[in-house]
Amino acid sequence: MSFLFESLGCRVTAIDNPVTNHSGMRGVGALKKQLQSSIEIREIDVDSQFDIPPGAYGLSLMLGTLYHLKNPFHALEVLSRASQYCILSTRIARKLPGGAPLPAGMPLSYLLDAYELNDDESNYWIFSEDGLQRLLRRSSWEICAYFTVGDTRHSDPVSLAHDERAFCLLRSHYGLGHLRLTSGWYEPEQSGWRWTRKEFNLTLTRDAHQTYRRMSIHVFVPDAVLEQLGAVTLSATVDGSALQPAIFDRPGNHVIHRPVNLSGPTTTEHLFLFSLDKSLNQGRSDQRELGIIVSSIEFD
Repeated sequence: MSFLFESLGCRVTAIDNPVTNHSGMRGVGALKKQLQSSIEIREIDVDSQFDIPPGAYGLSLMLGTLYHLKNPFHALEVLSRASQYCILSTRIARKLPGGAPLPAGMPLSYLLDAYELNDDESNYWIFSEDGLQRLLRRSSWEICAYFTVGDTRHSDPVSLAHDERAFCLLRSHYGLGHLRLTSGWYEPEQSGWRWTRKEFNLTLTRDAHQTYRRMSIHVFVPDAVLEQLGAVTLSATVDGSALQPAIFDRPGNHVIHRPVNLSGPTTTEHLFLFSLDKSLNQGRSDQRELGIIVSSIEFD
């Protein structure tokens, strides 16, 4: 599939670990040579503390890989920083070995014993449907499309006859990358949150079939901000209409919910303008104008 994307004019990188690859990655090297391809081949153990430069790719493919990883959370976090979209597939289960059902609605995972599945010791975590979806959200992915195939009623973690696979189209929310940040934002920190300036703006592009009724903003207010400035007020407008202000008078995490009315028959860009009544200057070593820390902005 990597060579197909290259034929469409895309810059492509193929990543695998020769230690766990059946051919030691000799196959992909032979294909590159035979096809005179410019594809980049990188030998990376994605179960290690590997890294990929942020924003390196528009699309990542992770098909049938997740349940082979000891550290799936780290791998998904790295991909959410590196790629705007991801197509992912993995095995899931609805029942335990032996047929007892997994508790409905619980985000669980089953840790396989060595050789318990398909006589293969490289298999580790089989998630429940809710467990997989929570893992994706916690690693900064939005699930844009989702479906399952196989035994969608009696799937279990160990039986070949009761195999179920989930397929997902994902969009990264790392560093608020799903929004167009127009001004007043600093670069994301390691975990994806961003400092703002006193005034900061964003543009949301809404397709004709989308309707949004609520905006939710997750904010962190450091102790230093309130110690130096006192209570801070955040004002906002959407397409020129004012929203109810939010007042931060205690440090820590805050979640702000505001009603919005974003709907219509055509694709539309909506402009959000935010402003704080005060901002913090860090001092000689950091002359940035600092407002608040925003970890996520979601619309539903």
